[in-house]
Amino acid sequence: MKILILYFSGTGNTCFIAEKIRDELCRGNYDVQLSAVETFPPAKVDKFDVLILGYPVYACDMPLFLQDYVNELTLPRTQKAILFSTMGFYSANAFRKIGRRLIRKGMVPLHFAEVKMPGSDGLVFMGKESRYVMKVRSTNFNEAAMIKKAVAEIAGVVANLGGANGKRAEAKLPPVKWSGWIMGGLMSLIYKLVEKKMKRKFRADEQCIKCRLCERICPSRNIAVQEEVIFADRCFLCMRCINQCPTEAIQIGAKTQGKFRWKGPDGNYSPAKR
Repeated sequence: MKILILYFSGTGNTCFIAEKIRDELCRGNYDVQLSAVETFPPAKVDKFDVLILGYPVYACDMPLFLQDYVNELTLPRTQKAILFSTMGFYSANAFRKIGRRLIRKGMVPLHFAEVKMPGSDGLVFMGKESRYVMKVRSTNFNEAAMIKKAVAEIAGVVANLGGANGKRAEAKLPPVKWSGWIMGGLMSLIYKLVEKKMKRKFRADEQCIKCRLCERICPSRNIAVQEEVIFADRCFLCMRCINQCPTEAIQIGAKTQGKFRWKGPDGNYSPAKR
């Protein structure tokens, strides 16, 4: 059984969990490949028996970048899928919405795991010594119960697939959260309004050394480094550029100057090396 763990991670949360899942499955001697969506062609996804797909929740859905990726998939055979997501606040009916999207692409979603993580979109506005930031920095995410639970659940689903003896898998969707339709719609509207306002405020200040890292790692190819750093209008607020800038030169207006930068749960997330 060939397993593909495919993920999108703006600031490292989802990548951290994807690596934990890979390590757990490798201990079970499964044939596992781990890849970020930016480096894995959609045409090759169907070469695997099981897809484990991870992503952060934006506006109660997967990021637009990943939605476009899923839309490009062409699967000649039914493929089993396991989903996991990271979120900072509330996901509403995101899993159900995404599960139905995958079913239309020929997949069979079998399990959904959700992990609450520090919201990287809010951390960049917080002081480096603020109470919440200090709490986040002191957390040992390697021992986080919610992460361990999600990893164990996914490993269990994979183990059951291995012992299914050819039995046809049936799609499983989470139950509808009726309050989620209202909250999800409201949060989606708020997110779009905030996104429209915030992405206009991205800039690089005088600390910029023109290293072009932001240009290379931007998943939407929204950044161009010329005489000045130019931010276009394709940003979907993954916050990768502002958190990865080596001189903390990228700002959102004036409110992120000197504030905290999140490098993932282990402090070492580097999308440029993946």
